[in-house]
Parts: sequence; structure tokens; C-alpha cells
Amino acid sequence: MRPYQRFLKKWITTNLHLVTKENFANIAELELHEHQQDHAASTLYAIAQASFHPNYQCRAIADKDGVVGFLMYAAPGAEDEPGDYAIYHLMVDRRHQGRGHGRRAVELALAEIGKHGDMLRIWTSYQPGNAVARELYAACGFVEAGVEDDGEMYAVWTPDPY
Repeated sequence: MRPYQRFLKKWITTNLHLVTKENFANIAELELHEHQQDHAASTLYAIAQASFHPNYQCRAIADKDGVVGFLMYAAPGAEDEPGDYAIYHLMVDRRHQGRGHGRRAVELALAEIGKHGDMLRIWTSYQPGNAVARELYAACGFVEAGVEDDGEMYAVWTPDPY
């Protein structure tokens, strides 16, 4: 870990919280920059989708000032490979970007998912032209696995065997 990363970790108070009726309105008000609109699905759609999939887990990304983003991950479903988890949705509000919240949220999600005893790997995807997502996930240890038929770049994270 680089010295500046230790400094940031000490001062960034980002946490993941369950989505509740108390923070739902704040999540609904999250916004992206105009040029990012095509890079992320609707947060409200993701929350609705999770209501039909019990293996989907929604989290509010929050810091000392309140909700700053949203993350959704999925445990393996009946049709998935055992041990394959996925981060399906990540967004940080435009007013809170560039402060380390996205990276810290991914790190926290990796730790939370890692507590499941069956986790072998974690998948995510993003549009190949989304350089910010590519850099973020690479910094968290994801390795690109290729572009799928849907045009998305898929990347995979596996735990360190040591």
C-alpha cells in the first residue's frame, strides 16, 4: 500500500449500508454527470430488480455527509456457477466523485462478499470505453476477461491464495 493510500484510508469514512426506507429517497436523488448517463443503469431500476431476485444485495454508499452512491452485488443464483459472485451496479453521485468513494465501496463489497464461505471469484462488467471504470476495477485487482456478446467488458477478481 502506498503512503497516500494509507492516508486516504484513514480519512475516508465511506461505508456500505443496507438500503432502507430511511435512505431510499437519498438514493433516488443520486445523479451522474451528463456524459456518464450511458455508462450506468438506473439505480431505481436496480433496486426494483433486486426485489425479484433474493440473491441480489443492494447497498447505499455513505460517508459522514450521508448517501453518496449505490452498489448492488449478487450471490450465485440457481443457474450460476457455484462461487461466482458479481458486482452488477456501482455509481457515485456526481457531486461526490473523485474522492475515493467508488474504490472504497468496491473494497468494502469485496470484503463483504468474501465473508461468504463459497466465494471463488467476483465478476463485473462495464462498457469498454468507460476508462474510469476500467481504472477503478483494475486498481481493486480485477483483471479483464474479454468482451462478451452484449458488448460489455467483463473483468474478474479472485482472492489471493496466500
